[in-house]
Amino acid sequence: MEQTAITDKREGAFLALSRICLNNWHYITKKTLSFHKEINFFTGHSGSGKSTVIDAMQILLYANTDGRGFFNKAAADDSDRNLIEYLRGMVNIGDNNEFSYLRNQNFSTTIVLELKRSDTDECRCVGIVFDVETASNSISRRFFWHKGPLWENAYRTEKRAMSIQETEEYLQKNYNREAYFTTSHNERFRRLLYDSYLGGLDAGKFPLLFKRAIPFRMNIKLEDFVKEYICTEEDIHIEDMQESVMQYGRMRRKIEDTCREIDELKEIRQRFLAFDEKEQELSKYHYFIKKLEILELRARLKHIADKINASGQDLERQKQAMKETEAQITGLEAQSDELLRRISSTGYDELKNQLAGLNELLERLGKSEARWQQTSKALTLWTEEDTASNQTLWDIEEFESRTIDLNTVIRLKDSIQSMRDDAEKQRQETSAFLRDIKRQEKQAKEELEKLRTGNKAYPKYVENARSFLQRRLYEETGKSVDVHVLADLLEIRDDQWRNALEGYLGNNKLCLIVHPRYAGKALEIYGELDKKEYHGAAVLDTEKASSYEASPEAGSICEEIRVRESYLQPYIHFLLGKLIKCSSVEELRSCRMGVTPGLYALPLLPPAAHES
Repeated sequence: MEQTAITDKREGAFLALSRICLNNWHYITKKTLSFHKEINFFTGHSGSGKSTVIDAMQILLYANTDGRGFFNKAAADDSDRNLIEYLRGMVNIGDNNEFSYLRNQNFSTTIVLELKRSDTDECRCVGIVFDVETASNSISRRFFWHKGPLWENAYRTEKRAMSIQETEEYLQKNYNREAYFTTSHNERFRRLLYDSYLGGLDAGKFPLLFKRAIPFRMNIKLEDFVKEYICTEEDIHIEDMQESVMQYGRMRRKIEDTCREIDELKEIRQRFLAFDEKEQELSKYHYFIKKLEILELRARLKHIADKINASGQDLERQKQAMKETEAQITGLEAQSDELLRRISSTGYDELKNQLAGLNELLERLGKSEARWQQTSKALTLWTEEDTASNQTLWDIEEFESRTIDLNTVIRLKDSIQSMRDDAEKQRQETSAFLRDIKRQEKQAKEELEKLRTGNKAYPKYVENARSFLQRRLYEETGKSVDVHVLADLLEIRDDQWRNALEGYLGNNKLCLIVHPRYAGKALEIYGELDKKEYHGAAVLDTEKASSYEASPEAGSICEEIRVRESYLQPYIHFLLGKLIKCSSVEELRSCRMGVTPGLYALPLLPPAAHES
């Protein structure tokens, strides 16, 4: 449904239907519909209420409560509905035109249209109230108009639609006399509706146009509809009209495309102007940058010229100083020649040569003394060695006191060489020991790295036995069977019991574990291991262990262990189910088997355990 644009006196402004409020109209008890300001479509199956809403609108827009000639014309030409059927809600209940009413007690019906100005969003409402007495089907009506939007109470009391009297009282209480109007006369309200409330509609053309628009249906021939409702001429060429409409459609689309192209070109122009403006700004900024560079270069040239000028002046001063210095050197050289001549005449050269020979002799003696001191210090270090004999110590003392002779020096040299040989042998033995220490250190670092990455470090024979067992199980069964270490399948909940549990389990935590279905095969393969090399490795018979029936006692240390494989739970209950957690030695001594976090236990029992 296209909005009926009701033009206002102000140019470009119009009234548009924005909402309709219905109370007790046909089978609608309470409903408020909102409309788009341009085009609205009513869709739905037959009997869904499209014509019902349109007929309610027509009552107000025609200001006609008779309804004859327009009720349900949007649905059927031969409709004979009347006002009381709409008000009481008549519905068919059988195939023999049997009917009944939805409303069988006295009631009121309200129909209100809300109109909104397109420029100011100012609202005004036109409506009608019916009071119906069901015993006689008598109808009282009252048209009304008021400023403002639809009432928030939707023209209802708490339980029902407002009557004529209640509506008039509400208008009198909430509006002044210029803001509302009521009447029961169709003609009077129609005249005010068209002339004033709707902005001056033609009272003859508007109802005729609206009535012609309502009956259009998809099953009517276009030519018949045009002849009957639009054109009054007898000779109508529908083909020419269709061609005109198509040409109009093509022209409209072409105009729309052209308008879009114009808008796009305007946008392109705007963007080009913005781009050109940015280009001009960029060019200006480039000019400023170049100008600044030129100014900077000029400043640098001036600075360099000033430096050149200052350097030239300094050069002149240096040349003058050099001339003065050369003159002084010439005078000093003359004085030196005179002094040398005087010295040579007194025997100075011979004394100078003798002094040079003495200095050379003193230098050689100083070097010999330094070597003697260095050797003496090195020999003193040998006195601290346990391998030095008494004779060697005495010879070193003679060397330090500078009373040693040549034979003693030779004997001392042989003794030191013998000690050097012994020291070399000790160095080789120490190197072998250090290599062993480094190997142990490397192994310890590898185990530490495994612990840091979350992997437990196990003895090498355990890892080798696990790898061998896993490989042989794959060869025997054709499946990749997981082989675990018992410690990997146990998780200790509280770290305060970790030492106690690990101490009590001992080597049991290194047992190799496979699923019970592979336990028998694993035990057969275990017999293939070298007993000397793998005497510490063990395989748990999980098939037998999973069948243990042992219930752990309350407070046992089993509560602190979470088992990752359910088939190990019976074995853990059997192994630890009677070991009670104790917080003190007194509590430990009062139970049959117990353990404390501090590893307190009585003698003759496994570590960290107590059995009384």
